[in-house]
Amino acid sequence: MSWYPEPDEALVHRGPARFATGRAEKVAGMRWFRDETGRDIAAELPGWPEGPAYSPRSDAAARTTKTAWGIGKAVVFTAALAVNAVSNANPTVNLGDGARPTDPAREVEDFPVLVAAPGTIARGLPHQLDPDRRAKQYRTDLVVTDRRLVVLGTIADGGLEHPEVLWEAPRGALASVVKHAFGSGGADVSFVFADGSWARLGLENVAAAIQVAHELEPSCRVELTELAVKKLEPNYDKPPADHEWETIRQDNGRAVAQLVFRVRGKTFRTKQKDVTKWVDAAGD
Repeated sequence: MSWYPEPDEALVHRGPARFATGRAEKVAGMRWFRDETGRDIAAELPGWPEGPAYSPRSDAAARTTKTAWGIGKAVVFTAALAVNAVSNANPTVNLGDGARPTDPAREVEDFPVLVAAPGTIARGLPHQLDPDRRAKQYRTDLVVTDRRLVVLGTIADGGLEHPEVLWEAPRGALASVVKHAFGSGGADVSFVFADGSWARLGLENVAAAIQVAHELEPSCRVELTELAVKKLEPNYDKPPADHEWETIRQDNGRAVAQLVFRVRGKTFRTKQKDVTKWVDAAGD
């Protein structure tokens, strides 16, 4: 038996999701769960089974200073992203592949995937989102509807899905959503909640990350210029008549677009491309 939204609720996205995984050499394959001061709270989260105790691969990586964390709240995190969003200092970015970190304190020296004070929304996220704390055959999905976010847990049983609702929150609880350039496969997205807590999830692929950011964060959407469309269209063999472009700004300021088209009632997303030079050319 599968999961379905309420009769008056529209499904926008459903796909695999989990807590993101560090990409930089010092933290590759690792993740941490912290409070607003940067303290590790994995052992304090109610109902969470024990997981691995990670350590960065070098002494230098372990020198995460109090200054780096500062106040440690998501408002600071969001402000840092805003600064990065207006910077185009990294022209070689290609959807996360070869991208450079935009926040070294949280992507190179450390890799927190949950930052939450007691009683905050992100602190209630389920442990099953952590691949290190669930059975190998267990899968978690992120669902986005026009009303809420839902995390489903799924166990394959004789080819049938038996999903359970592990967590949910109304869309109004979100303060901002950011797609990270420096993420595994370009698929990392951070969800910042209105209470200051946040979580970084790795979605199924870059297409899903662009879709979710485009849907949930209006401020990151980019309207393609006429020049950008003219440059993009020849790259595709006669795009279907029923098509559009989803375009967003990543946290490094680069604009990325993907083709969205529909065939026989099904929606497809494909062929992501960096369009920064064409979008920004209009303002030169």
